Amino acid sequence: MTDQCGDEARDTSGWARVCFLANGHDGPHTDRHGYCWQDADVVLKRLQNRWGETHRVSCTGHMWMAVAHDPDAEWRTHIEPTPEQLEGSLRRHVEAKLPQPPVGHGGDATPTKGS
Repeated sequence: MTDQCGDEARDTSGWARVCFLANGHDGPHTDRHGYCWQDADVVLKRLQNRWGETHRVSCTGHMWMAVAHDPDAEWRTHIEPTPEQLEGSLRRHVEAKLPQPPVGHGGDATPTKGS
């Protein structure tokens, strides 16, 4: 019998979810309830790419953290059990304060008339 992967992730309450798939499996990790997650290094790289200009993002193995580069930031430290919760916290406290591009001027905004 093949050993189980054993990779861990946390649910939104902080409880451990353990991958029950075979060691060396392809694709996302999955626990016995069907909850799936990516490797922490993949998620960390995505979060660092998204939030790296404003925060230093890291993972302790059990908790996800983001610390603002700006020492005067209103919410300097964010600590959550899951990367989804960390990103939600960053969106609520940081993204809402960032200046938004005017509608119709590139990016994800609605195209202007005639484009």
